[in-house]
This record gives sequence, structure tokens and C-alpha cells, in this order.
Amino acid sequence: MSLRYKALIAVVVLVAFLTGFLVVSSSTLFEKDARERINEDLQKDQRILDERITFSAEISKQGMRAAAADQGIVEFIRDSRFGDLGDNLIRFAPDWRRDAGAEIAIFAVDVFTAEDRNATVLAKVTEDLLIVCFNTETEADQGRIMQDPELLKFMRDFFQPAWDAGTAKDLPTSKAAVLPVAGKVYLVVQNYLWVSIQAMEPVGVGVVLTELSRDWLLRSADDEDPDDIEKIIFTGDAVASSTLDEHQQAEEIVQHARDSGMIKEDHVRRDFEFEVDGETYLGVAFSSTLSPQDMPNRPGFVAFKSLDKELQPFVELRQQVFLIGAGLGLLAAVLAYFGAYLVIRKLRRLEIATTHIREGKFDTQVRIRGRDELAKLGKAFNDMTHGLKALGMYTHDTLARSVMDNPALLGTTSTREEGSIFFSDIKGFTSISEGMSAEDLTSQLNEYFAALGTKLKDERGYVDKFIGDSIMAFWGPPFVKEGDYAVRACATAIESFKVAARLREEWGRQNKPLFYQRIGIATGEVVVGNIGTDTKKNFTVIGDSVNLASRLEGANKLYGTEILTDERTFELAKAFVLFREVDQIRVVGKNRPVRVFEPFALVGGETAVYATQFTGYEQALVHYRAREFSQAVDTLVKFLEALPNDGPGNWLLEKCRELQGYTPENWEPVTIATSK
Repeated sequence: MSLRYKALIAVVVLVAFLTGFLVVSSSTLFEKDARERINEDLQKDQRILDERITFSAEISKQGMRAAAADQGIVEFIRDSRFGDLGDNLIRFAPDWRRDAGAEIAIFAVDVFTAEDRNATVLAKVTEDLLIVCFNTETEADQGRIMQDPELLKFMRDFFQPAWDAGTAKDLPTSKAAVLPVAGKVYLVVQNYLWVSIQAMEPVGVGVVLTELSRDWLLRSADDEDPDDIEKIIFTGDAVASSTLDEHQQAEEIVQHARDSGMIKEDHVRRDFEFEVDGETYLGVAFSSTLSPQDMPNRPGFVAFKSLDKELQPFVELRQQVFLIGAGLGLLAAVLAYFGAYLVIRKLRRLEIATTHIREGKFDTQVRIRGRDELAKLGKAFNDMTHGLKALGMYTHDTLARSVMDNPALLGTTSTREEGSIFFSDIKGFTSISEGMSAEDLTSQLNEYFAALGTKLKDERGYVDKFIGDSIMAFWGPPFVKEGDYAVRACATAIESFKVAARLREEWGRQNKPLFYQRIGIATGEVVVGNIGTDTKKNFTVIGDSVNLASRLEGANKLYGTEILTDERTFELAKAFVLFREVDQIRVVGKNRPVRVFEPFALVGGETAVYATQFTGYEQALVHYRAREFSQAVDTLVKFLEALPNDGPGNWLLEKCRELQGYTPENWEPVTIATSK
């Protein structure tokens, strides 16, 4: 690269560095300032909220004291001529609620007054204090509220000292608290009901409840409140109300604060930080001064504000700084771009071509004009692709891609892996080849291999080698995932017969010899790796399963089948491929018999038809192995009426008829193969 380009790039880098340094250095300061402002807003919000609750309590106290001191209600309570006291008190309840700014009013009197006035008892606070009137303008749960233990305790603790002393002298005449009542949080204010104000003789209490609800939070907000602060009121683990639209989100925030230790029984103010949908918030948890401190489910408040929104002005400023920096660097960048464009374009062509080579597209060529170093590099690349294309004729592209992804495969280390081995052979190929010229034979054989090779490639099979008219292929690591290889091998075998059938149809019209194939598949542990000398290696597989697959291919001649697999292949693929068991065979080179299976279709739309097609053969095989040869013959005769050309059926019928005449004493249902 010339000095001119280096200088231009240095300018761009310098501008970018200065811009980045300015943004990064100011980020910490801006964030610190934003946190301080939010903390101040949260402290102010806590103070204002507590003041409003206290102010509401004082307003309620004043209203209740005035209502309780009204001579009319005092005389009404004292006058015994009235009937049901509760029914009559209900007339005063709306005035009490209105004067106190509350939603619920409750009246409770002592037991003697209740009996004297024929009052209907709605609930008991204590044996001496009875609730006789409940009035509300909302759909409050009357039963749960009048039985709430925290509310009853609050009323009992207020009334009991006056009841015991017979007078309320030297006692406060009203009391307020923030309590959890029936799953909600209320500001509760109570005042004595007097039978004699001069003697300070209470006969009961009047209680009003104002729910600290979402509406109350929104209604109580004014211009003094800091902007964009959300609030949650909770009691214990439950959210009573909040300014959020989603209740579940409020529960998650409270749970987060509790899990992080920010909410404890002491309800001391604690600050915390959390995220919701990727947005960062700062919050504070606290309790009202009117909440009793010894209460297990003491109500509390969570207030929080978005740190991201508070930082939004800085983000906008940062964008402006970036724009300014971009403007300063734009001129240098444009010059650098146009200066380097020609070089980058040529390199891009080489990059794309390299990607194509990695994908196995060895026909890729690049065109780079000129006489500079890049043009020479392009020519060298094209020479390389010619060599790779020639090499690709002898190296499977699946292996080539695997080596590119994992260069360790080039080493001499081999591994033991389970995989499926596929052997394919053409029936009577020797006789066919004797009647064809070398050119015609090679042309037709290559056409056959190309068609089957495409199917093998589609199923990610690795073609190990072509041996005359035979194909040896392998499925297993590193080419396919574990457990998938048997299914792929069977699917390829079944589909390859469809491919061969289409070739025969075309060859028949051309009066060419027809190729029919046999396939053997075995699955088991094999040695996978590079085998050969230092100068020439083959990536191949060796092992007992390789030999077994070759033997099974040859065993097709015995049974008149086209595909045979071993038991391991059957076990791995039976959920996806339909099989029938053919026999047990002891192949050359193995002492233990092998169960052999014929795959005949993939599981799919025609599964039901295929599933019952070979039932007769399966029944006959059971009779055969149980030495019930007569039953086996009868079953096979019926079976072959529907499928007269079935190879295993005709083989087994002939076998059973032979054994009907003479069965050796040491006979076992195992066929011994006499040739490879």
C-alpha cells in the first residue's frame, strides 16, 4: 500500500479515536449524573407519597372527629327508642365516608349497646366489640374485610384501653394506619363513637377505609411529583396496586427486589437496580410511617424510574458527536475508499472464489486484469483450481469439505466409529462386459455410476472406492451425525433402484444392455482414517462390518433379493424404513450367524400396504424355525399365490420341502453361505 493511502487511513483512524475517546470519557460522567438525579427524584417521590398519605389520614381524622362529635349522632346512639341500631347507622355512613374521603365505613359498638338497640351483629371484633354496620360505594368483599385479622387487631387495640377504663380520657380519640386488608392496602382511620362527649364515654368505633389503589396514586399526583416515576404498592409477596399497565410485570419487579434482599421485614429504605425488556431502571423500596412495624405482611412501596430514558439526552448528544466526527472523517474516508476500491474489488473476487472452492465448486475462475501483484495472484488461483478439479475426480467432495473444516483429518490418526457400509454390484457384469466394446462399456458404466453417485451424494454418503462394477460407500462420522447413517444408507439403497429402473428404461429404447444391481448394507464399528504411504493415502474404512456388507451383497444371489442388511442396520433404521426378516446366515469368515433383513420401502403414505404384504412370509419363517415345515409350506403356498416371484418366499418353500423329507438331528435354522 502506498504512503498516500496509509496517510488517509491514519487520518480516519485519528478522527475515530478522538471521537470515541470523547464519547467514552463523557459516558461515565453523564451516567453518574443521571443516577444522582434519579436518586434525588426517588427520595423526593418517597417524601411526597408519605406526606400525602399522612395528609389524607389527617383529613380523615378531622372529618371523623367532627362527625362523631355531632350532637345529633351522639343523641341518636344514646336514645334507646330506636330499633335496629345498625339499620339506622347506615343513614350516617355516607356522610362519614364523604367527610373522610373514604370508600368504606364500618361501625362497631360494645356488646351492651348492641343488645340494648337490637342491633344485628355482622361480625365480632372481640367478645365486647361487635360490628353492626358496613357501608361502601364500591364492590368491596364485605365478608373478607370484616374478618381480616389485621383490621380487627387495629380496632381492638384502639378500643380495648377505653373499654377497660370506661373512659377515653388521656387517650387519642382517633388513629390512622396503612394496613393490608383482604388482599389490598388501605389507609384505615378510626374514631370513637360517643354516648357522652363530656364524660368521654365511648360505646364503639367508627372506621373508614380508603384503598391505596392505582386510581388513588394517579389521582394524588400533581406538578410536584418527579416525572416518569412508576409506583407499586405491595403487601407480603402480593402486589396490591401499581401505576403499571401489566400486573404481572409489577409482580416480577417486586419479586426481583425481594430476591435481591432489597425488601426485608424491617422495611428500611433500600435502593436497587433491575432490567425489564432490556431497559435499566433504578428503584427504591420503602414503607409508610403509618404502617405498623411489627406487622408480618407490612405494606410497602416500590418506586422506580428508567435510567435509559434519563440518559436519552446524552444519547442524542453522543449521536451529534458521532455525526460531527463522521463529517470530519468523511472526506478522508471518501478519498481512501476510492483509492482502495480497485484493490478491494479484486480481493473480493478472490474471496468469493475461495468460498466457492470451499463448497466444492472446482470450476470457479476469477478474472483480474492488469499486470500488478493481484493479477498474478488471480492467475495463480486459476491454476490452482484446475489442479483441484483434476484432483476432485479422485477425491470425494464430501471428504474435501470435511478436510477443509477439520484439517486434523489429514493426519495419520485413525479413529473407531460406528457407521454403515454400502456395497453395490451389478448382476452378471462379466457376461455383459464380454459382449460390449471397451468404449461402450466405459460410457455406460460411467453413466450408471454418475446416477448412483448423485444419489449417494444427496444422502451425504462417502464413496470410498469404485471396484470394477462395484461401489463401496460409507455413512458415519465425520460425514453424518450419530444414529443417522443406517437410515441414510437404506434410503439410498431403496432410491437407487428407482434410479437404475429409469436408466434401464432409457437403455432399453437405445438397445443397450440392462444393468441390475444387488446391495449389501452392514452397520458396526469400523476404523476410519487415512491409510497408505507417506506419498499416497486413501481415506477409507476397514473392519468386520466392511467384510459383512460385501458378504450380504453376495447373499442376495441365494435369496433372490436385491438388498440385504444386518440386524444392527435394522435396529437403527426400523422407525423410518420398512423391513422384513429373511433368514439367519453364517457367511464366509464368521462363525456366528447373522440375522438378515430386506428393506423394501420408506415409512410414508404407502406404509399400510407394505406392512401387511409380507405377513405370510413372516409366519412361514416362524414355522420354519420351529421345525413345523408342513405348516410353513402351506403358509408359503398361499403367500406365493399373491407374490409368485418373491425371491425369499420361493427359496424358503424349496428349503422347507427338502426338510419335510429329511431333517438332520443337529439341524438349526441357519443358512451356511459357501461363497463370498
